Amino acid sequence: MAARPAGGFAGVPAAPEFDLTTTASAFAPLGGVSFPVAQDRWERLVTMGQIPAPADAVWDALTDPRHLREWLAVAHGGWAKAGTESTLDFEDGEFFYCSTARAVAPTSSRPGTLEYLWRWVGVGPATSVTWTLTPGADGTTVTVVEEATNPPSDWRSWNGMGWPGIVDQLAGYLRTGTNTRWPWRRMGPYLQIPLPAMPFQAWEALTSPGAVKHWMQRTSGSLAVDDPMTLMMGDASGAVELRVTKAVDTAQEFPSYMPYLEFELRRPSWRSALGGRMWIEPTGLGQSLLQVFHYDWERLDIQNPVTERKLLTAFWINAAARAQMLFAPQGPPAGPHGWSSGGGSANGQAATTELDFPAAMGFAEKVMNDLGGAMASVLAALGVRLGLFGALAGGPATAKELAGRAELAERYVREWLWGLHSAGYLEFDPGSERFTLPPERAAVLADERSPLCLAPAYGLVPPLAGMLDEVAEAFRTGQGIPHEEYPDGLYRAMERMSASWLDTMLVEQWLPAVPGLTEALERGGKAADVGSGSGRAVLAMAQRFPGSEFTGYDLHKPNVDRAAAAAADAGLNGRVRFEATDATTGLAGPLDLVTMFDVLHDAPDPPALLAAAHRALEPSGGVLLVLESNAAADAQDNRGAPGTILYATSTLYCVPSALADGGPALGTLGLPFAELAELAGRAGFASTEEIPLRSPMNALYLLRP
Repeated sequence: MAARPAGGFAGVPAAPEFDLTTTASAFAPLGGVSFPVAQDRWERLVTMGQIPAPADAVWDALTDPRHLREWLAVAHGGWAKAGTESTLDFEDGEFFYCSTARAVAPTSSRPGTLEYLWRWVGVGPATSVTWTLTPGADGTTVTVVEEATNPPSDWRSWNGMGWPGIVDQLAGYLRTGTNTRWPWRRMGPYLQIPLPAMPFQAWEALTSPGAVKHWMQRTSGSLAVDDPMTLMMGDASGAVELRVTKAVDTAQEFPSYMPYLEFELRRPSWRSALGGRMWIEPTGLGQSLLQVFHYDWERLDIQNPVTERKLLTAFWINAAARAQMLFAPQGPPAGPHGWSSGGGSANGQAATTELDFPAAMGFAEKVMNDLGGAMASVLAALGVRLGLFGALAGGPATAKELAGRAELAERYVREWLWGLHSAGYLEFDPGSERFTLPPERAAVLADERSPLCLAPAYGLVPPLAGMLDEVAEAFRTGQGIPHEEYPDGLYRAMERMSASWLDTMLVEQWLPAVPGLTEALERGGKAADVGSGSGRAVLAMAQRFPGSEFTGYDLHKPNVDRAAAAAADAGLNGRVRFEATDATTGLAGPLDLVTMFDVLHDAPDPPALLAAAHRALEPSGGVLLVLESNAAADAQDNRGAPGTILYATSTLYCVPSALADGGPALGTLGLPFAELAELAGRAGFASTEEIPLRSPMNALYLLRP
């Protein structure tokens, strides 16, 4: 029945005439990821059934969500209400996205009509469905008409065989009142992805290595037969392995000569593979339809197939959006008011540029990796806070075992484990179902006494991210953000970060690297730490050198209070004190040592602070130790992860807080060696030298009067 009949079918009421293409155009796909297919032919499927129940009862079963969920799907939104949209959720990972056009209840003398558009899993072309309920002496005649423009070749077999089953489910529910719908299907998800290109052109574009990396989120492998390809699922659910078992190229197989792939899909939690097929069909001039579906769910023998189906459906929906992006027209970048941000042409029209798709997709992969790293950082911050890394460092564990060790809820722990397994932090043994944190990774993530430990750095992420609103406003006004407006968690994270080198390197490596310094402190010297925070450096030196006196200076009063309490707890009150004083005027000498650890670049007046230290130092043997970020002389050389981390910290904290103090806001990377040496020379220091460190982030400088 390829053509629309003029007067309806025998015994079947004629469906009202309406322009499906125009109506469907106003029914936007979910997320704007697909578009209606151009109309060049009609398809019409008609299904009839006789139900021995009154028409009003059938209507209630069809339109009342409380009944509908028992025999078809769970309705969310304005189901069966004209002019509203909704979803019919099969609770197996698949759903219909619906827009109701008409809903007229039956009466004793008039049939009831429910008419809507729907899209399978929210993508692909919309089709029109009309239910007609005709009252009769023996019950109700139910007629369902589905119409489509340019449907795929298998649409009639899939939908035509499906509608009798749907009507039977409705009849069964009305007869028995029991749930008759399947909890999950043997096949699916089944996606149709409209593309604005001829099939062969679209297939070539989608299966190129660069395109596969983009729209399928490939991290390794290829679409070659038997070359396992790893795909990122795009969320904390981790990766999936796709292996092509059969590849048929264009013009190679009768009768369609269309290309297709057959493949297997595997996930770490599955004991066997899920089957799959991907193919493409023409749907009109310059149009094609990419289709993907899966089968053999019953072979997987997994505990929760519904969750797995939902994850897989979400992956393909997102993949459909990315696939369509490859074919989207690319114009010049637009300015804030819709104007082109580039130079216009002579006639005032915006100039267009050809987009380098491989380069764009390569950069998109970098952005995805960066976003993945950001999400992994949040998960890692959670793991540090809850002690999960430390618990896992004790040995391999299942989710249940790790939850027991850490006294946490297993369901949350399981999701966290899979998320960091996906990020490459953890290893997984399918046989024992245990996760492992190898010793080399534990040294970085779990052992805060290790010089390689970076775990405390994750603590910066939540408080800094929580200041985005304030920093955005500072961008607009140019004003600073006072220290006290930042959350206390930020300063605790900074303290823990400092501890990773102050506890392990300060007294054991840094101070002994200065000739004569440890001897002077052992004899009973005097030292001051500027920007002492919660007193970590002061306490470490005081415990190592019991004959010396130490003073910590910090402008942030809560830091001084914490430091004083820590000194009291350590029994060091007699020779250690902390002052909420500006060191430019408060430093009292003569001193054998002044230290500034990650302080000078944030100081309100760096030259004045250096001059104050110079005045306070003992002229013949005193020294100033300055710890700063390892900055290149040319800012464009501050590249890679260390540069990104330090510039982000500078943008979100160092610059705003320094501006609030009236400082020059040099920034975290604002004091490379040459700049520091120049400032030190103006302050009166005779020499500046760098003490070698094994750190990509920090540089230690020794200044002598």
